[in-house]
Amino acid sequence: MGKTVLDSGWLAARSTEVHLSGTQLTTTHSPTGPNQPWMEAAVPGTVLGTLVKNKVVPDPFYGLENEAIIDIADSGREYYTFWFFTTFQCKLSANQHLDLNFRGINYSAELYLNGNKKILPKGMFRRHSLDVTDILHPDGQNFLAVLVYPPDHPGTIPPEGGQGGDHEIGKDVTTQYVEGWDWMTPIRDRNTGIWDEVSISITGPVKIIDPHLVSTFYDDYKRIYLHTATERNICLSPSGNRVQHAFPQLFFYKPNLWWPNGMGRQALYNVTITVDVKGHGESDSWSHMHGFRKIESYIDSATGGRLFKVNGQPIFIRGGNWILSDGLLRLSKKRYQTDIKFHADMNFNMIRCWGGGLAERPEFYHYCDIYGLLVWQEFWITGDVDGRETPSSFYEIIPSLALWVGGNEQVPPPDINNALKDELKLHPHFESLHNTGKSAQELPASLKDPTDYLDGTRIYIQGSMWDGFANGKGDFTDGPL
Repeated sequence: MGKTVLDSGWLAARSTEVHLSGTQLTTTHSPTGPNQPWMEAAVPGTVLGTLVKNKVVPDPFYGLENEAIIDIADSGREYYTFWFFTTFQCKLSANQHLDLNFRGINYSAELYLNGNKKILPKGMFRRHSLDVTDILHPDGQNFLAVLVYPPDHPGTIPPEGGQGGDHEIGKDVTTQYVEGWDWMTPIRDRNTGIWDEVSISITGPVKIIDPHLVSTFYDDYKRIYLHTATERNICLSPSGNRVQHAFPQLFFYKPNLWWPNGMGRQALYNVTITVDVKGHGESDSWSHMHGFRKIESYIDSATGGRLFKVNGQPIFIRGGNWILSDGLLRLSKKRYQTDIKFHADMNFNMIRCWGGGLAERPEFYHYCDIYGLLVWQEFWITGDVDGRETPSSFYEIIPSLALWVGGNEQVPPPDINNALKDELKLHPHFESLHNTGKSAQELPASLKDPTDYLDGTRIYIQGSMWDGFANGKGDFTDGPL
């Protein structure tokens, strides 16, 4: 039972140099090691990161070496379309199931496992989880190949450069900075690759999916309820069956609270959810560090600017922008820890995830929790990137996440903006508790389940210059950043 990360033993090769199908690669003609055209791959990582790792191209961040690397606009998409291959051992017992998980692929992919093909949907920030129980090899040795395609609209870079090149990348749900920005040269492969974690997870017939933890406070933060809900996938048929499940509320008296950097300790409690199935035993288990905190924000009547409170106490926001710490997405846990600690050591208490960059990895938010950095979270819906997908909901359990922001400097298209406003608005449950001082049991039944909302614990701001931050006037001097 449990998860195994597949972060080593990967090989990669340019698709035009591999004259085999995915079925052949994962049945009769598997590559056995680094030899032409195969090389050691960076997974998680990007095609360009793999090429740099193997010294096929120079380090683009040294001198003017980026000019020596061919841009996808000149080479065509096939040049940066790559195969990634690995093997893994897994032999299941009766009633066990195996999921193959990808936390992020840029941009689209064909997957082959033991000769079986699956098409993964497009989108850099999609999570993919596939039940592959029925196509595992009986002897436990499994062969996996993934053909990864670059973004559909990689765009071109004008000779004079400029922010975002020709902005064609904005037609895809991906990062905008890769066409170049005022702080970044163009990323030649547009960050094509298996850029986030790959894993396999073994469960019983019932799986836990996307737990949702919400804390409610009353009686001057002395009494707290923890509300928990999750989806469960019951694997009684090939397609499975998802059902919603809400757990009984847990009551805490005077727990330690989570505080931003400089205001107190970052108290975190380990929350574990376990599912037992009669006649099977433990089917699945999930754990996460959870912090009890309440974040409030409102417009100051005198200045028109936005103010914040954490656990009822006013906080003076000091923060900086976070875009990403490496253009080739070589983002280890150690690097996240070091870079985020730098922010805390500078006495910052907020960090802004810029909308043209990554929807960051869970490791980023983990270290923001640890070091007490509130997160201003922008979506990739910037002034040019109008992705048509509503963001997936795995952030609700993060104490450091302070507010949602639709995008950088502009607001999302009306359909997306209205959906975000509706799904991310503050749940009336919290206002009722704050205003009446009543316990959750004393409230009307309609207000007793805050997990019904996609979030409900943080405010949503439609753009980084709206709703108390410059109010759309183009004046960057207002706001906390």
